[in-house]
Amino acid sequence: MKLRFLDDESGAVTVDWTVLTAAIVGLGISAAAAVRTGTTNLGQDVESSLSGASVADLSWAFARDLVSQNFADGNFEGWSVARHQVFGAWGDMLGPFGTDTLNNPLTYDVSLPDGMTDALVQFDLIIGDSWDGVATATSQQNGWTSALGDSLRLMVDGEVVTTQAFVFTQNHPGGGYQDGMWGPQSGTLQVGDATFNLTMTPKDLPTANVGGAGWTDQRWSVQLEAVNAPDNFQLGFSATVNQSNVQNDSTTVHDETFGIQNFTVKGK
Repeated sequence: MKLRFLDDESGAVTVDWTVLTAAIVGLGISAAAAVRTGTTNLGQDVESSLSGASVADLSWAFARDLVSQNFADGNFEGWSVARHQVFGAWGDMLGPFGTDTLNNPLTYDVSLPDGMTDALVQFDLIIGDSWDGVATATSQQNGWTSALGDSLRLMVDGEVVTTQAFVFTQNHPGGGYQDGMWGPQSGTLQVGDATFNLTMTPKDLPTANVGGAGWTDQRWSVQLEAVNAPDNFQLGFSATVNQSNVQNDSTTVHDETFGIQNFTVKGK
């Protein structure tokens, strides 16, 4: 009987199944360990992208690209002034512009194809050199600013969406810096049935001199969403700076100028 029991193979399949299952579980654990770092990094990248995206960004994911200009190829179509400069490490830009836009704003004509009612305009805005922020008694006495301060007006069809004062250093001797000046900015303009929502987010804060003269420079990501927009509308840029020698079509820059990079327009 003992020999029969030892020779009996019934129940061996259970032993085999246990061994095979353990091997599969082991392979699964090994595979998970091999891809854990990559999937964790991917998840973090997705989380970062989604948390930093606005509702407008997501809703425009499948919009039609209408315009894309980097100004390196000489394409200035739609702009009132064709002017090009390489702004140091930041590269090609439309500009520089300064005092020449105070009474004669730089403009761009947006045109939407038939059937489209909304537009999204995006670009990087360079603020070059010693912008002195809001006007103060000290800044005016020393000739750093006019009564308007060193600001940039962003307009639609001649109406101001926002006026933003910029300053090249937080420790400005004239007191031209105010808390929040380097934080995200926004503005809204209602024209008839059309709504224009503007947001500006710091991209490179003033920590180093990149181009132009010898002061620190800054760069902002700008987004203008036009809802129920007319078929054609005009963007405008007007600087109230008082220390720039940019005149006519010269690309020579001495101080307090602005430029535009990576300009795009989408429609839907």
